[in-house]
Amino acid sequence: MGKKFDTKTEGLDAYVYMAKVFADSPWLHYGIWEPGERVVVPNVRRAQERYVDRLVALFPPAPLKVLDVGGGTGEMAALLKSKGYEVDMLTPSSVQVAEARKKLEEERVHHCRFEEFSGKEKFDVVLFSESFQYVPLSDSLPRLGGLLNEGGRVVIADCFRNDTFKKGELVPGGGHVFSDFFRAVEENNLVIVEDEDVTESVAPTMEIDQQFYRGFLAPVVKQISEGLAQSRPIVHWFLARAFNVFTSRDARDRLQERFKADYRSPENFKRVNTYRFLTLRVR
Repeated sequence: MGKKFDTKTEGLDAYVYMAKVFADSPWLHYGIWEPGERVVVPNVRRAQERYVDRLVALFPPAPLKVLDVGGGTGEMAALLKSKGYEVDMLTPSSVQVAEARKKLEEERVHHCRFEEFSGKEKFDVVLFSESFQYVPLSDSLPRLGGLLNEGGRVVIADCFRNDTFKKGELVPGGGHVFSDFFRAVEENNLVIVEDEDVTESVAPTMEIDQQFYRGFLAPVVKQISEGLAQSRPIVHWFLARAFNVFTSRDARDRLQERFKADYRSPENFKRVNTYRFLTLRVR
């Protein structure tokens, strides 16, 4: 049996290439936007670098041992290493592992999920930068105490759902429900030391997302479809027929909504999400 297609990992791999091509950026996360700043692709990298500065400010001074969970292409790990930290990182993506090993020692880049990580070392900082949402709370929080040195901390920068979110609705963002996370922190003998809500500052990033869907992806798909209908009408008919047969009406409707991207607005993002910069320690 072939390997199961992992939409989360494959989607991030695709974003690696899109960020490089369209925004000239090595980063894979939201940006921090200033009031009145033009939300356009040339400004994406600057907004993402503000995010990086905000994140690094949560770290105690080097030298310390860091575990970067879901470290992507290794850009953050390489930056921390340049500042004097000793960094291990992990990612489930073979594409990202290959990129990360160009920047870090091979043995420091672990090709696995957090749930599968079997390292015996302990760390002064465990970092989740937009990776915490992909690990079930039952797998992440119970392990953290055993991974931290005495006095160590957990740094999380990620999106959470607020209590307005209704399961099944088509909305941007994602993550654990924040109230569930808050309860799980207490249940696992952890305490939140710092908690900064940056939802207003990251929400404009959704405008970039809308620009990509409306200004690039949807027109390209439309042009390919129309071109195929004119040049290869029989092939086009069979493909359209197969698409209708093998996808549900709900799936087709959702795909149309994704191409229009109306739901992926900054306002809708703020309605159902809260984006937090957090530090935790063992109680």
